[in-house]
Amino acid sequence: MTESEFLARWHAERDSYSAWGLFVKNQIIADLHASIPHFDAHAFLKILPEPRTKTDNSLIGKAFHRNKAYADPYVNIEDKVGVRFVVLLTSDIKKIQHVIERSTMWTCSLDRDYEAERETRPLEFTYQSTHYVLKAANTFRTESYVEVQKDTPCEVQIRTLLQHAHSELTHDNIYKREPGSEVAKTVERTVAKSMALIEAVDDYFISAVDELNSATKAEREALDILATVYSEHIGFAPQTDLSNRLVLQAFRQNMGADLRQCLTELLVQKPFIAERVRGRAATHYLFRQPWILLAYLMADSAPAVTAERWPLTPDELRPIYTDLGRAFPAQI
Repeated sequence: MTESEFLARWHAERDSYSAWGLFVKNQIIADLHASIPHFDAHAFLKILPEPRTKTDNSLIGKAFHRNKAYADPYVNIEDKVGVRFVVLLTSDIKKIQHVIERSTMWTCSLDRDYEAERETRPLEFTYQSTHYVLKAANTFRTESYVEVQKDTPCEVQIRTLLQHAHSELTHDNIYKREPGSEVAKTVERTVAKSMALIEAVDDYFISAVDELNSATKAEREALDILATVYSEHIGFAPQTDLSNRLVLQAFRQNMGADLRQCLTELLVQKPFIAERVRGRAATHYLFRQPWILLAYLMADSAPAVTAERWPLTPDELRPIYTDLGRAFPAQI
């Protein structure tokens, strides 16, 4: 195959590759939504993933001018389109690997596994990234009516934010430099030390996250209960923001194993609460939050304690006391 023939085929198929890359990105994100409770793509993915096709010059250089013995360069080059997912921790990488490896939309091969490389060369600290090649399981048409042929490949890279920073700094300058160019040993040593530090920091971060998750388990379970009860009794799903964390932390001691039962009994005994929440939700942000039900429960059962521990402004609490027919505590 000549360079001209290579480019002619590439130009004819590039749109199909682009469509496949976009499909892969969207499918992975959709599968993450389905497999991770309360998944927030903007929080989980630290850099917006966008599929990118190689430029003509990059492809020609790789296919014909890098001393790589490709039997069929067009078929053998499997990163003509690629998409990169950047996450915070190495434990997050495993979540993406899980959805990739269980999907029936493609066949996948793990072409680079930094964990396996670390086990093989434990004393070496070098470029780290997880690379898959995903090939379409069947020929199909995308939603934009672009045909994707079976076995069309897309490379997927998965990195942590720290691994990505290291790669951006070193990959072209150190690991993919031109043949014959030299890099000072001191630079190589500095790069290796930086990767060693990245590994250590990732371990510390994972340990810290595990401890934080353990410490906030009660609040997260309570939030799930509040959201479920809200949906069941108000009739639509609530919105959730950081104010819920403040309220739940303030009343952590009052959230027992019977929280769901207490909430349900309150809403059954006083059906006007659901009516008030439902009626105000469209125009009042506070009444779209799951914690509003906990505020009613606490104000009804322990009004003085609620006033004393309330973490937000008094204005959030006043309508709740009014609805319950309770005097607003003077100390607020």
